[in-house]
Amino acid sequence: MASRGEGQPLNNSNGDANVPSNVTNSPVVDSSKTNDKEETPADTKVKVEDAVVAKAPDGEEVDFKKISVDEALKVLKVSVEGLTSAQAKERLAEYGPNKLPESSRNPLLVYLGYMWNPLSWAMEVAAIVAIALLDYADFCLIVALLFLNATISFVEESNADKAIKALTAALAPKAKCLRDGKVDSMDAAELVPGDIVVVRLGEIVPADIKLMGETGEDDHPLQVDQAALTGESLPVKKYSNDVCFSGSTIKQGEKHAIVYATGANTFFGRAAALIGATNNVANLQKIMTKIGGTCLVTIGVWIIIELAVQFGHYRHACAGGENGCPTLTNMLVIVVGGIPIAMPTVLSVTLALGAFKLAKDGAIVARMSAVEEMAGMDILCSDKTGTLTLNKLTVEQESVQPFGKFSREDVLKYAALSAQKNSEEAIDVVLAESYEHKDTLWNDYECPKFIPFNPVDKYTIAVIRENKTGNLMRIMKGAPQIVIKKAHNSSEITESGTQRITEYASRGFRALGVAMGGADGPISGVRWEAVGLLPLYDPPRHDTGETIRRCIEKGLLVKMITGDQALIGRETAKQLGMGTNIFNTEVLLKAKEGKGLPDGFSSAEDLVEKADGFAEVFPEHKFMIVEMLQKAHHMVGMTGDGVNDAPALKKADVGIAVDGATDAARGAADIVLTEPGLSTIVSAIIGARKIFQRMTTYSKYTVAMTFRICFTFGLLTTIYNWYFPTLLIVLLAVFNDGAMIALSKDRVVASPMPNTWNLKAIFISGIVYGLYLTVSSWALFFTASKTQFFRDRCHMFSLNTRRAEVYRFCNTMIPQLGYAAATPLCQIAEYSTQEHCTRTGGPDRTNGVLTVLDQCVAEQYYVRNSILRSLIYSHVSISGQAVVFVVRTMSHSLLARAGLWTYIAFFLAQVFSTIIAAFGLNGYNYPDKAGGNGFKNCVFCRTAYSNDRHGGFPAYFSRKVPQAKTENVFIDSVIGCTYYVIAAWIWAIIWYMGLDPIKWALAWALDEDGMRTGRRGLIDRTQAPKQTEEPQGMNHMGAVSRHNPLGRVSLTQPSPQQLERASMVRVGGQPRPPPPPTGLRRLSAGLVPNRASA
Repeated sequence: MASRGEGQPLNNSNGDANVPSNVTNSPVVDSSKTNDKEETPADTKVKVEDAVVAKAPDGEEVDFKKISVDEALKVLKVSVEGLTSAQAKERLAEYGPNKLPESSRNPLLVYLGYMWNPLSWAMEVAAIVAIALLDYADFCLIVALLFLNATISFVEESNADKAIKALTAALAPKAKCLRDGKVDSMDAAELVPGDIVVVRLGEIVPADIKLMGETGEDDHPLQVDQAALTGESLPVKKYSNDVCFSGSTIKQGEKHAIVYATGANTFFGRAAALIGATNNVANLQKIMTKIGGTCLVTIGVWIIIELAVQFGHYRHACAGGENGCPTLTNMLVIVVGGIPIAMPTVLSVTLALGAFKLAKDGAIVARMSAVEEMAGMDILCSDKTGTLTLNKLTVEQESVQPFGKFSREDVLKYAALSAQKNSEEAIDVVLAESYEHKDTLWNDYECPKFIPFNPVDKYTIAVIRENKTGNLMRIMKGAPQIVIKKAHNSSEITESGTQRITEYASRGFRALGVAMGGADGPISGVRWEAVGLLPLYDPPRHDTGETIRRCIEKGLLVKMITGDQALIGRETAKQLGMGTNIFNTEVLLKAKEGKGLPDGFSSAEDLVEKADGFAEVFPEHKFMIVEMLQKAHHMVGMTGDGVNDAPALKKADVGIAVDGATDAARGAADIVLTEPGLSTIVSAIIGARKIFQRMTTYSKYTVAMTFRICFTFGLLTTIYNWYFPTLLIVLLAVFNDGAMIALSKDRVVASPMPNTWNLKAIFISGIVYGLYLTVSSWALFFTASKTQFFRDRCHMFSLNTRRAEVYRFCNTMIPQLGYAAATPLCQIAEYSTQEHCTRTGGPDRTNGVLTVLDQCVAEQYYVRNSILRSLIYSHVSISGQAVVFVVRTMSHSLLARAGLWTYIAFFLAQVFSTIIAAFGLNGYNYPDKAGGNGFKNCVFCRTAYSNDRHGGFPAYFSRKVPQAKTENVFIDSVIGCTYYVIAAWIWAIIWYMGLDPIKWALAWALDEDGMRTGRRGLIDRTQAPKQTEEPQGMNHMGAVSRHNPLGRVSLTQPSPQQLERASMVRVGGQPRPPPPPTGLRRLSAGLVPNRASA
């Protein structure tokens, strides 16, 4: 924000012009205080008692801007000779060094923190169970996925300390300080409240200071660059008795000053404290937590059911050692399969790849999850100056008012001649650039003398010589009422001039008067002739109007949040086609305190929600506006460029640092624009909505898979006492979920409205899809294992596991192999030399003597179930991943073309899955490891064909089998199903055809995308009651004082409400470190030495 400055005699005719906030050519006052009475002159100070704005047991808050230097010295208990070294040492020990608190985090703890969430807990429990059962393969894969998720999250999220570090880097490393009666250079960190410092050209202001020195006509102001605080490029003028904030840069001049706040208690430090105190939880994280929580509940229910049925009904037992407890191992199928293991990885990679694409469009993403929030952003709070406008002062040539014989071109010509050559003053630059023949103007004229602005005469005068004739003339420019008053025909032009000034005021323009006169004699005797009036304003960017229109089309409401006054904002809004219901923050603060509301509003929240913008906004107000909108359930974006914007950028769901922003603003922002204006934001929103569509597709897919896995294998286990290997579930997650990364390049159409997570629809559709696919898998399982459909109709080997079928086949095969069914197994040569038969004390007879029939039945169950697992795995993999083509679009999935990489990923994932299903795992998990309860080189593990004809041993099989009548018969081994994979593909395709009709029925029932009602989730854009705008005339001028000699009101100076707390610090009571900010009122409170202890 600008402060008082003085330069060109430019009048703010309405007190509220549409001008860049960095243009501060003269001191200013608040127009709201000049209608009925004059404001207190800026150089008039009040007593410290009158500057006390709050009292508390731990001290009083004193506004150092309002008190004189003498009062400040008394408050800080120091003389103009400065502190002694002993006093400084005491204060340094008491108040700490003049630097921001350094906060850092242990990277290891940060990394481990990404493993501390519900999804990770479930994975960690699964890993513990796996290692307890000596299931090393599953343990390694689960842990690998756990660390992969944590690593991606750790790398993807930006360091939370970077904004603080950017602020710290801007502080001055050295300072010149008056200690023990002499000026020495010292580390800025050693400064304490009460020190007298010297600031000069090129130096960074080391702390919050109050300028000392002569007042009145001998006061030579400093030029201070506050870009580090506000992001505005032009310096402002600071006089004696003014305050300067830490982090500003001195561009011109030298002054002594007294330090009144250091470190975290400075205005600069409080911005940093607010950044550090803001800890938003990413919306995506909340969504993942809800999805994960639902998955965990589903998992928990099925674990309870499964354990109760398996141990209670089926009477399974557990033993120590590897493969000793198949029931608990099978429980990992529900735990691992039900957890969306790859969700953090897939979503993070999707966001990262999407962010890379956004960077090409000029939007650099600093926090990946902000992409998701930008897709749902429905309100954008945009700064005006430099974002909606060019931040470049311009002459509105169509509204130039010539007087008398002069033409519009004459006004522009004489205005250009009145500008000081080679000046960097904004007014001189714009006047020189606005004349059509500016390139050749000074070929015909020269300026031998230029009288700059001074607070007595209130104008500038250029003495101009025409080269051809040698004639001299004077050209004056200044406030329009002064120019009109000095004109010889003022009585004739006062009425028309006043009307024109009033018109400029109503449009938010600043006015400048130009007059010419002879060069002979003293200035006081010149006969001035008014040439005309020029309106100046900050024009909107050429693309802003179109950008606003596109934002509205996309369902995004743009609210103007500006430090300028309300009239400026309304005029700019009018030019851009925005709503003009713009209020100053005083209205909002009164509404929030319950002291009154504008007509048509029911509450402060209603005001914030329906207003088109707010003016005279201070950073703390931005923070408050964002917070109130968030509490009204809006997804809020905020643009900013300065340190003072950093808290609001951090608080917003999407903080956007505009092009040219300070490092601190960039550090606090989620997205940094590299192109000027808002057009880049619209492109980023469209890109973010496409990314959101892809994330929604994956979320629907992963929820459906969670329910499908839990219900499919939960039901098969509890109904049929059938186990499935955890290893295949992990491979399913690796291949299928890994392939989902391709969704980051899927073909999608951006939503026309802000996106929201419809979790109800996601969960309901997930349950329906999951149950439908569960039925398809159960139907395949039942057909393959309980009927002879594939054997009789397709002439494939049988997988029928019905007891009668298995016993009949064994009773037929055993004699064919030359054995008797009742023969003890240990009498068979192939088994007699194995561990069961050779153990000390003889074979285990706990369950009786094992016969050939017992072992044949056990081997047939084992082989058929092991092959069946490959078949079910193949079907689950194919049908599961195919769901993604259904949920990605509302049209028919076979007609809506997906992205090329989506097809490639599906193809590769299913090629690998098909290979694994066809060739199996060679019978892994091997059943011969658990206490000798297994055999090698089985005899009866052969395939079965029609007419109970036996075939050979299954392909790709180690011939290791479990021992009959042991828990080992339930081990979840896998044998390749060979040509059964064709059946799995055909089965999946048949059932796939029913998914699209189910999708449409769900969309109609849940009214997705307005299928039933036609509503697409439109956001209520109810407009606020329109305000009545009344033109303001000459009475809108500010009070004349030395600091405001032209009596004009600022376009750029923050209102008193904005800065009333910026220079306040706490005095008296016991000094203490500033607490974390707990509310807006405490944001600008700091500490200085108390009177008693100084």
